[in-house]
Amino acid sequence: MTATAKRAPTRRRAHLSRGEAAAGTGNLSPRENEVSKMSFDISSLAVQDTAVIVLENVDGEPLTNNDGNELSVTVYGPGSKPFQKAQGIRNRAILEHVRKGGKKMKDDDQRELDADFLASCTVSFNGFGYKDLTGIEMFKQAYLDPSIGFISEQVNKSINDWALFTKGSDKT
Repeated sequence: MTATAKRAPTRRRAHLSRGEAAAGTGNLSPRENEVSKMSFDISSLAVQDTAVIVLENVDGEPLTNNDGNELSVTVYGPGSKPFQKAQGIRNRAILEHVRKGGKKMKDDDQRELDADFLASCTVSFNGFGYKDLTGIEMFKQAYLDPSIGFISEQVNKSINDWALFTKGSDKT
C-alpha cells in the first residue's frame, strides 16, 4: 500500500450484550429475527445443587461403619453457588501464587488448597465422623489426612462429574 492510498472504511459489527436479541442486524427478514417460543425449556435440564457420593474402600467395595451402614458424603456440585464460590477462591489463590512469581505450588500448599475446596463443598459426612471435630474443620482435616486419602480422592473425582448431579442420577 502506498503512502497516498487510503484504506476502505471497515464496517464494525454491533456488539450484543449477553442475552440481547440480534433483531434487525442481519440479512434475515423481520419475521425470522423474532425470538420464537420453543416448546422445550432448557432450564428443565438444570442439575441439582447436591449429590451423595457413596464411598468405597481401596478394593472398590462400599465402605461401611460398625453397624453395616454405607458411608457417604453429601457435596455441592458444579451447578451450585457454594461450589462456584469455593472454585473462585481456589482459582484466586492459584493466580495470586503465580503473580508472586511462583511456578509450581508446594505439595503441602496444594493439598491445603484442595482440602479447603472440598471442605467448602461438603454438606455432610453420612454415617461417620472424624476424630472429635465438627463442621467444616472436620471435613478439612479428614481430607488432609493422608492415611485416608482415598476418601478425598473419591470426593475430588466425583464432585466435578456433572452427571452425578442430574435429577434421578443413579451414579451415586
